[in-house]
Amino acid sequence: MSKAALDKSIIEVITDPEAGTPEDKLRLFLIFYMCSSGISDVEMDQYSVALKDIGCDLAPLQYLKRWKAFSTATMSPSHYSGGGTSTKTISMFSKLMSQGSQFVMEGVKNLVVKKHNLPVTRMVDSLMELKSMQETDDFRYLDPKLLRPSDPNQIPRSRYPFNEAIVFVVGGGNYIEYQNLVDYAKSRNIGGSVRKIIYGCTDIQNASQFMKQLSKLGCDLG
Repeated sequence: MSKAALDKSIIEVITDPEAGTPEDKLRLFLIFYMCSSGISDVEMDQYSVALKDIGCDLAPLQYLKRWKAFSTATMSPSHYSGGGTSTKTISMFSKLMSQGSQFVMEGVKNLVVKKHNLPVTRMVDSLMELKSMQETDDFRYLDPKLLRPSDPNQIPRSRYPFNEAIVFVVGGGNYIEYQNLVDYAKSRNIGGSVRKIIYGCTDIQNASQFMKQLSKLGCDLG
């Protein structure tokens, strides 16, 4: 996964009784599955049987299969032509799914890749440095110093980069995302300028709690 040869194949790690707990092996396989694009149905069946034989709950895998298939479908060009409003809604939904998939995939890959800015960090950089970026061009700009602007879309923006930011994720946050922002802020502390970023989220869970969430989602699929 990190472009380096592994001492053992994934299937060998799964079947090795001394290579960690069943939950460790399931997490490893889920990361492998999300980072891979050429796993055949036969190989998937082999992995599933091996994981089931060591007592793994395959509900998380079932959910990620559905998520991965749906993400791939929403990122493909749409040929639907059911009217202007419907088309716009579908386009916005597809954009949301595409960005959500990018966040998850790059978050997973950042487990094995160093010196890599996650999507949330790139968005923060775009906003703080006043850069143009597709993901942030539609963000609303509010200035508390201006009272009742005549046109909210025409508020004059600051011409100077921001040195402080509060980043709040509605939903689950994680340490990797937080650390990525910390590293970014440190890299921008140049020439006496100190960049401060506060990171918050609705909830932050450990690996076991996250697996339980995936399991519940997989069971809800029926």
